[in-house]
Amino acid sequence: MTSRERVLTTLQHRQPDRVAHNLRPSPEMVARLRQETGATDFAEHFGHDVRYVAVQCPPEESDQQAPVEERRLPVPDQAAWEVVQGRVCELHRQGLAVCGAYTCGVFEQAKHWMGDEWALTAMHEPPALLSRILDTITKGKIATYTGYARAGVDIVWMGDDLGTQRSLVMSPRHYREWYRPRHREIVETIREANPHVLIAFHCCGHVTPLIPDLIEIGIDCLEAVQAETMDIAELKRQFGRDLSFWGGVGAQSVLAQPTPEEVKEGVRWTLRIMSPGGGYIAAPCHTLTEEVPWENVLAFHEAVAEFRP
Repeated sequence: MTSRERVLTTLQHRQPDRVAHNLRPSPEMVARLRQETGATDFAEHFGHDVRYVAVQCPPEESDQQAPVEERRLPVPDQAAWEVVQGRVCELHRQGLAVCGAYTCGVFEQAKHWMGDEWALTAMHEPPALLSRILDTITKGKIATYTGYARAGVDIVWMGDDLGTQRSLVMSPRHYREWYRPRHREIVETIREANPHVLIAFHCCGHVTPLIPDLIEIGIDCLEAVQAETMDIAELKRQFGRDLSFWGGVGAQSVLAQPTPEEVKEGVRWTLRIMSPGGGYIAAPCHTLTEEVPWENVLAFHEAVAEFRP
């Protein structure tokens, strides 16, 4: 199988020839790669199955005097999307799966504009203003996500950080009132732009109570899957027929182990749970940072390469 075939087979809940994998390195880890190997591209050096493409977006205008409800998210122009489309075609010719770059979600954008406390308390006072702001943000996010879908990516990557290490950041009722309708609108518009594209939803932390909602609105894949905050065996058992998982290798519980062999065993344990029947892309549950020893980075890749379902 090519990498693209492997990823698409996986996300269609069929068993691929081997487990698809990738990771997202921090700039410091890219510098470490260069120091250790002379290479500059993590994905190419380690043979990752997924590549990311990012559109060049104009800077967000920030007029502190204007009312916040008059703000608009910047929209890439047609020339920028043509560059993305060309890059997607190039990667497809190489047999690689392509994912659009992540842009922060509706809730995250509201926090960026107004602050964490306001974004949570405005559901109570003033809710009308919050509704207008979220509608404006949703329109801006749709413009970006549908742009990736039309450019031909295999996976559109949306999401919102809705979890902490122990719980949700808001109640399921508030999520269903304020954010699920907007997430649904985004998903439906992406499908209209490209019915064949797959949609991955990023969420750090504990998000188990919202997984049925994500499945119901049409999400194909949950990305991050922080193993320290959720029972991944239960996730696979309960939701694995309807939802794929991308991540799940604990940054705290696996990659931080003191020896490479312990890292390998943690990766093998994750793969034994998550990979049967497809529906799983192996990856750390967070951006790979410089706290992870280089030997453990190698151990992750070796364990994935050696694993057979």
